[in-house]
Formats: sequence, C-alpha cells, structure tokens
Amino acid sequence: MLCAALTLTGCGRQYTNLGEARAAYARDGIGPIVIAAVEDPLGPGFLQGIELAVREINAAGGLLGRAVQIRRFPSSGDLRQGRRTAIAIAQDPRISVVLGHRTSELAVPLSVIYERARVLFMPSFATAEQLTRHGFDFVLRTLPDNAAMAAQTASVAQLFGHERIAVLHSRDDYARELAFLFEDEARARGLRIVFGASFFAAESNYRGMLGQLNGVDFDAVYLSTEHLPGARLVRQLRELGFAQPVLGSDRLAFGRYEELVGSAGDRTVAPGIYDVDTPGPLNRAFVTAYRAAHNADPDQSAAQGYDTARLFADIVRTAGSTEPSVLATTARYSPPRAGVTGIFAHDPRGDVYGKLFELRVLRFGRWWPLPGVTAPYRLASFRAARLEMQREAAQQAQTPAPAPGPQPTPPEPAMAEVVDAAAAAAERLQQTAAAVSMPADKAVGAAETAAAADPGADLQTLTTARLSAAERARIWLRLAHEILGFQRLGLVAPQTGAGSAAVGLARSLADDLGFTVDICELPAPDAHAAEPLNAIELTRREREGISVDDPLEQAAVRCWTRLARSTDALLVVPDSGLRPGLVRRLNRTLRSFGVPTFAVAQSLDSDLGLTLALVATGVDLDDPQVALRFNGVLKGLRVSALNRKLTNLPAVSADLEAFAELGIRPDPRLLTLVSRAMQPAFPSAGPDPAQNGGTDADAAVSAAAPTSYE
Repeated sequence: MLCAALTLTGCGRQYTNLGEARAAYARDGIGPIVIAAVEDPLGPGFLQGIELAVREINAAGGLLGRAVQIRRFPSSGDLRQGRRTAIAIAQDPRISVVLGHRTSELAVPLSVIYERARVLFMPSFATAEQLTRHGFDFVLRTLPDNAAMAAQTASVAQLFGHERIAVLHSRDDYARELAFLFEDEARARGLRIVFGASFFAAESNYRGMLGQLNGVDFDAVYLSTEHLPGARLVRQLRELGFAQPVLGSDRLAFGRYEELVGSAGDRTVAPGIYDVDTPGPLNRAFVTAYRAAHNADPDQSAAQGYDTARLFADIVRTAGSTEPSVLATTARYSPPRAGVTGIFAHDPRGDVYGKLFELRVLRFGRWWPLPGVTAPYRLASFRAARLEMQREAAQQAQTPAPAPGPQPTPPEPAMAEVVDAAAAAAERLQQTAAAVSMPADKAVGAAETAAAADPGADLQTLTTARLSAAERARIWLRLAHEILGFQRLGLVAPQTGAGSAAVGLARSLADDLGFTVDICELPAPDAHAAEPLNAIELTRREREGISVDDPLEQAAVRCWTRLARSTDALLVVPDSGLRPGLVRRLNRTLRSFGVPTFAVAQSLDSDLGLTLALVATGVDLDDPQVALRFNGVLKGLRVSALNRKLTNLPAVSADLEAFAELGIRPDPRLLTLVSRAMQPAFPSAGPDPAQNGGTDADAAVSAAAPTSYE
C-alpha cells in the first residue's frame, strides 16, 4: 500500500511548495485555523463529535486568538477516491490537521501525501502497525496499534480460561495482521491455536468453513473482520450449534454489529474505547452537551471525534503556533493529556500510550464493559516496559567504543565485572529517575538509594490469590515508589487501625528501598482542643474552613504544613476521620511545595485531591447485572473465582494536571499502567455538606478551583 501511494503522489516539487505555503500561512497568524474532517461511512457521530469540540473551543475564544473552522470532506471508499480527497486537503494551506479516514487500508498510504504536504495527520481509527513504521514526522496515532489490541485480547482469553482457540479472519491486510498478532500473543501465553481459516468478506455463506469446526475441541473463537461479515458469520456459527463465546476485533464494536447479528451475537467480546457511563466530570459534561445538541447518547465514534479535535487544540495551545514542524514536534514531546476516551501520551515515533482498549461484552443487544479484566495486562505491560527501559539504560551506560588502533585486551573476568556494574547502576537509576522526570538533585539521590531487589518479581506475586492484604499493600507501595521516586515519605497517621497499618507498612518498606519516613500523628478524636492556629501557620482564606474547636483538624493542618517542607511525597490514609473536603484542600496545597500525594486503599469514595491512587480492582459481585455479563464467557471458572484473580491487582489512577505542575514526566510506555486519569468531582457537583461535613468556605474554595483537563 505504501509503494502504491508513493507512485500515486509523484515526486515533483508541488508537495514541497504546499508545505511551504502552509508554514507561511501559519506564520502570518491571520485567518481561521482549519480542521479537515473526513466523514465517517459508519455514521454521523464522528463528525458531530468534532463539531461539538470546535463549538466549545470557539466559545472559549478560539485558538491563538483565531477562530477554528471545519472543512468537511466525503468519506473515501477506495484508494483512488481517498487520494483525491487527500490531495484536495493538501492543497489548502489553511488546513493544519486531518482527522478521519476510517480504515488503516486508507490511512497508511494516504499518510505519504500528508507527510509530503506537511499537514498533521491524526487518523482517528487506524490501528495498523505500519502507520508509524516509516519514520514520518506528521503522523500521530490516536488509538493503540494492532499489537496492543491483540495482546490485550489474548490476555483476557487467558484470564477467562480459554486454552484452545479457533482463529478466523477475512482475507484483507488489516484482518490478517491482527489475527496473526493474536496467534503470536496467545501462544506466548501458553494458549493453543487449534483451528485456523480465512474467508472473503464479500461471501454470504460461511457454513462450509464453519462445518470444519465439528470434531474440533475449542473453547472460544477469535474473529478478525469487519462488522458486516462478522455479523453474518456469527449468525451462521450459532445456526450450526456452536455456543462458544466469540472474541472479536475492534471493528465489531465500532460498526452496527449488535443490530445485524441479533440475539446470535450474545456473548461476543470485543475491544472498545468509550462507554457513555464512564464516571468523571469531563465525560458528564461531554454527554450532557452531546445530548443537548443531538437528543441522543454519543457513541464511540462521536467520543473519538470529540477527543481528537480537543487533542489538536491542546497541541496548538502548547506549541503557540500552527506552523507544521512546530506542531509535529510539540505533539510528540508534550505532557500526557486526558480525554473522554482515555489518556493520550505520545512517543517520538507518534505512537500513543496510556490509552488502551477496554474489553466489552454484547449481552441483550447492548455492549457492556467488563470491569477489571484489563488489570493483568496493564501490570504486565508496565513490567515489560520497565525491563526494556532498563536494557536501554544499561546499553547507554556501557563503556564507549575504543579509538582506532591497537588496544590492550583486559582479562575476561574484569570486563564482565565492568559490564555487570554498569548494568546494575543503570538498573538502579531506571528504578527511580527513569520512571519519571525529576529534578537533577532528586534523581541522583534516588539512584543512590534504589532497591537492589527487582520489583518486577513483586508484580508477579500480585496474581497469587492467597496474598494477604498486608503483602498486597506492600507491593502497591513499592509500585508507588517506582512511579514517584520519593526519598523522604511523609505520613499523617490517625490513631486508628488504618493509621497503625500505614505506619507499619511505610517503615518496613523504607528499609528495603532506602527512603526515610517522617510520621506526624493525629490526636485521638476525643482529645482536648489544641492551641488556635495563627496567621503564620495558615492564611485567612484557609482558616475560614477550619473549625477552631476541632483539635483533629487543627493538628492536621500543622502536620500537612510541617511535612510539606520536609518530604518528597505524602502517603494519605483515606479513613483518617477528617472531612474529605479538608483533606482535598490540604493535598492540593502541597502541590505548591512540589509534594505529590498518594493513597494505597481498598476503595476511595471521595475526591481527596490525590496525585496518584492505587485502588483494588475486581468484579462487583454485589451487582447481579455486573456478574451476569460474565455468564457464558468464562471457561471452567466462576465469577467469584475470576474476582479472586483480580482482587490483589491495583487500578492505578493519576492526576495528569498534578503531574505537570509537579514536573513529573513519565515515560509514555509506563503510562500503560494508569487505568484512568483522576478528575476532581467537586467542580461539576460541588461538595456535599451533609455527607462530607463541608462548610461555606469549602464551597467557595471548590467553586474557585479550576477543572482538570479542560
């Protein structure tokens, strides 16, 4: 496809001239900033999402003081029609970005035209690996690639107990690539591919191929194809009496598969990127605005269109320019951003990390999310990324190549010792400073005190069902140390069982990892009133929210104030007896001191203003509707047993806005661990005085606080 595109584009100077004209228009800074939106053949949702984002951007003043406009282009049915569309886009110097082109079969070859014309190309649905394999500067993924999708699906197949898989795929490049990647990932996990066959998507009768499954012992079918042939095939699969669950590609979830397949599609599992019921103020605002505009719920295409348009706007704001080369560079080296479909963190090649597919199941004519099932994949990906980064650091730490000419050859043992020492030093550095970007003095100190043990081994231990709560919390705290890289840990300890457990946990791990613990104890709830806080300890605005008769609150303020000056990070005990509104304000205040706050907890019911949270994942067995989603998709496994497999695994959430304020810049590969970006609950709903014991001062501070990720 790429070779064909090179032939179609030609090699004249016209594309160079187009790029120069685009750069000149950007430098003038006059006129609208134009987004090229290619219509989606699957429906209007994608374009409607872009339109909603652009209305919001313009209502807030546009970009760089200029209005944003959308120029619509018809959907491309084949490569030649797509080429005409791409050339028309390239010839308009006002266009800064292209959103759309549904399939990888079009996005990959057309990327050549956009690269030559120097227009930022953000295909909203393409996942083929070839998209970012050519070293292009102006191509930016907005979805993970097929390798990540196949690995996630194989991980879930293993988790669900499917040991024998039948693989079916249509005979096109995209479906074939995804099916082969899934087979490789399945075999790597010890699963067996017991049957494999391909078919033409245009066929209407697959019964001859499906009949070959008679006599084959298989647990599930993996199906890689478009939603139209997928629906036909699954209906015929059920007609022949096969009741095994179907694991599909993302194209089943993006199309009208659920309508076309009917009840036969029950228990189809496929990757998706968006659910309308996703919690958080950002998604609530999006859903409310979309419903008001279209009197319907947004689908995945609408959410992806909305996110990609807002992502482009964020890139322009960060770059302070629409000049093509500046946009391309800024897109790859900017801090991670959060959208309604997940996290966008790009590497220099243009690949996206952090954002992952979420597995969903089709039940009763609707797609339902499967909670917690991606946690094993996230932890495994995090560990694999760390090991890869350790190898890279070890290679960089080795002695440079000698100068030309004869060189003395050291004894073999001595050379081995040098290499081992370099690798060990690089590993210690990786375990602290390479996980996040820290100030130089902190990075050096952290490297000197890094743990000798491999934390990756602890991540493997997390999958042990018999792991105690204390052992689990110990591994989770080690994980938080890897991400935040602190040397001095602060802890405000209430006089409760939870407070005592947190103190014991921090002290036991401090010896292993070489950090110090500074503990500030809170008084018992029935303690006598302490001395009133004075103006030096607290500003007038902050004093308004503190009870002068509550010794616990006064002691808490003193603890937070002292630890802000003496620690690198603060471990928060969620059930401390303090009002969540007070804890939230104190934690957010610590950002001005450069101190991140985090919690290791079974659950978090309130927004505590944390930078990082590790919370238990799992299946909500108290909700019969949730448990019913797993019925029929597990092999030899009860839902309760699945929950035990997930009970020790953390769902890691991060406040990306706090990361940016604190100067924490994770490597994009490590953001795969983060299951969601934390968003404060109070800007949209406000604190609940009845529930949290809030005051008018709390409400005033909350109302003045900015909404994250806007």
